[in-house]
Amino acid sequence: MTDDLHALLAQASDEIEGAAPALDAGRLGVVRSAARRRRITRRTAESFAGVGVVGALGVGLWFGLGQQPPEPVVPVVTPTVIPTPTTTPSPTPTTAPTPTGPVTRAESIDDATVIARLSAPRTGEVWQTPTPAPDMTQLRQFDEDTSPVFLVGTRGASSIYLTTYEQLGTWFVSGLYEVDAQGARLIACPSARTTDPCASEVNISLPPGVVRDVETFYDTLTLPTSIDLGDDFRVTTTSTIGSPFYPSSLYGDADPLMDDTFEHRVLREPGPVALAVRVREASVPGLTNLTYGILTPLGTFLRLQPGDVPGGDFTAIRWDDGVARGAPDPVDEYDDPDVTMAPGGQSCVATTYSQEDAHVAADWRPAGTTPDGHRVYVPVAGGNPVSRAVRAWHEDNSSTIAPEGVQGDEYGAVHGAAAGYPYTTDAAFLEANALFALQGPAGEWLLGMRSDAANIVYECA
Repeated sequence: MTDDLHALLAQASDEIEGAAPALDAGRLGVVRSAARRRRITRRTAESFAGVGVVGALGVGLWFGLGQQPPEPVVPVVTPTVIPTPTTTPSPTPTTAPTPTGPVTRAESIDDATVIARLSAPRTGEVWQTPTPAPDMTQLRQFDEDTSPVFLVGTRGASSIYLTTYEQLGTWFVSGLYEVDAQGARLIACPSARTTDPCASEVNISLPPGVVRDVETFYDTLTLPTSIDLGDDFRVTTTSTIGSPFYPSSLYGDADPLMDDTFEHRVLREPGPVALAVRVREASVPGLTNLTYGILTPLGTFLRLQPGDVPGGDFTAIRWDDGVARGAPDPVDEYDDPDVTMAPGGQSCVATTYSQEDAHVAADWRPAGTTPDGHRVYVPVAGGNPVSRAVRAWHEDNSSTIAPEGVQGDEYGAVHGAAAGYPYTTDAAFLEANALFALQGPAGEWLLGMRSDAANIVYECA
């Protein structure tokens, strides 16, 4: 543990208490959602058609008396923003005819139609490389906010803007807006599916003079329910869209717009969206942490929930010995004990798997099957170098505030088993099948871990 972390443990309660009163109800809801997502991570592992009439605003009301609305930008056809990628996707212009049919939403849309519309939207949006728009500060939710606003595209005479804010170390999108001569509108329900969530009215407060638009939508922000990566390795989006945290991350996280050091590997690119993995260095040697998600045409990254990847639901794995293995009851209603998390350390950073840099087949034995038929492997009897390194790292890096009556270190913290880490021996770790491996679509080996085997970290959020 670093001195900084120890200092944080000692000061966390005072700092949180001092900061909380400054948040209004709207921002507090977002903070709570973000905190809950990190608790889940800690214990388990983030062309429109205006088919209705939107209330008009006077030009003077929004832009100021005598000021003109922004000129439409010269569009760039559907590029995907991929900071420092390993594989850079090409722009996807298309000469295919636009799919026919009325420009209306539907309760259910088959994936073939969704994918066809991604490349040839009926709804008229044209995305561009996100560009800072410092003249559009009117779109910020709070007067004291200095977070960047980005111009991300056009639809006819409307310009499309994205606003951001930073909270708990992550950049979020606070709103997506269309602005034209009639004023500004929050695009609250961007999907063409009527069953997909809208931006939460609790989490997104309307700036002065902005109206909430629930009619306008984009074909290119409508996600397919399933994406096949080959070798029967299929990733879905249904758990993510159905997650209670999705309304607060509806437009994806804005981290790629703010930090050009992020690396994303594109796995599939159906039109202007891309299924990708975010790559991070792992704390356990020999592993690389991967987060599966969607790179959107806005330049943002929507992290997929664990239930949308093979093996993401640990309790759903069918073990060959017939023993059901699950995590303990959650601490509160927002923790999910059943999901898989990456074993490569950094439990406060949302990750999906850890990829082995060099897989040794003799160190693993078949032991179970995921619901979608992927064979699952666990370390051989007695363990292997990877299982021992993973367990030791998570025990050594467990730390929390000392309980009342218990003597902690100079910062008031306790560590390892004293912090509540449950797997204090390699034998217990192996008996619980705490670490498992499955093969990815390109032959790579992906490691997952049951959520209660993660290091204990005091209020990771």
